[in-house]
Amino acid sequence: MKLLSTMLLAGTALVFAGSAQAQESYKIGGGPAGGGWHPAVSAGAQLLNSELDGKYKFNYSPSNGSVDNVRRVSLGKFDTAWGHIGQVFQAWNGVGLFEEDGANKDFRVIANVRKQSQIVAVLADSPIKTFSDMKGKIVNLLNKGSGSNVNCRNIMIGAGIIDSIETRNLGFSDSARALGDRQIDVFCSAGAPFLIPALTQLSITKPVRYISLTDEEQAAVIKTNPFYAPVTIPIQTDVKGMDAPAKSIAYDVFWLAHKDVSDEAVYDMLKVAAAPDNLKKLAATAAYWKTLNGDFTNLEVLKIPVHPAAAKYWGERGVDVPATVVQGY
Repeated sequence: MKLLSTMLLAGTALVFAGSAQAQESYKIGGGPAGGGWHPAVSAGAQLLNSELDGKYKFNYSPSNGSVDNVRRVSLGKFDTAWGHIGQVFQAWNGVGLFEEDGANKDFRVIANVRKQSQIVAVLADSPIKTFSDMKGKIVNLLNKGSGSNVNCRNIMIGAGIIDSIETRNLGFSDSARALGDRQIDVFCSAGAPFLIPALTQLSITKPVRYISLTDEEQAAVIKTNPFYAPVTIPIQTDVKGMDAPAKSIAYDVFWLAHKDVSDEAVYDMLKVAAAPDNLKKLAATAAYWKTLNGDFTNLEVLKIPVHPAAAKYWGERGVDVPATVVQGY
């Protein structure tokens, strides 16, 4: 009898051990404090854990932003994360900020999170009207490691003023506060798609204006960075002081997965996160989720592949995913 009990206990232990091993664990990267990605991806991880409990475990980890996320996913230090198309392109081809890393083909795109634009703003009463006027001024390019920092630098390089400005690398909230206190002259950051909450809030008490690229400056930025598209930001009524449209650049934010994430996990992540009812819940917490979609058109030109499991999911949702961009490992 004692032997039978021992055998039963041993068998039970093996069952539980097998269950524990069956649960796949993945690390999901977010963003820096004060930015939109931190609360958005954190909420996404909580939803995935809630609905897929017992099958997967998603461990959320803050990050420095797009550059950090893409590098970590490429190297397998993050299993999944969001990244700007600029960094995705550079990592895939081993160029720009990823030249020393070398080309990396160990990740795939699984969703299009949204389009963003780059916003460059000043206080409404500032004498700065153009990018040329920024020469000799203090321009905040946001925190290093973020995609916004890269985009800000690319814009300043395209406008031909990067060597003529005094740069700062303050985070989202700190940079808006610094602009209001006149500690910096120019604020630069990603917009989602045309607004930045901290800047919009500042404009209520201290009106701000968006600065526009000239046609030539806009073309120069895009020529050097083919993953950007031209955009004209319309007047934003929520931004007090904005009285004219502003030419800038637009770009996609993609959701990535490393090759170690199973095909089933990729499919299940999307099935949960992209379900219409769940997207409404997520969007109530973070607006970034509102536009999650399967538009991979831009990837055809850039020759960056979509994960087959993601193509399967979006295809079931009625999205025509180009077969030319669907690729396994």
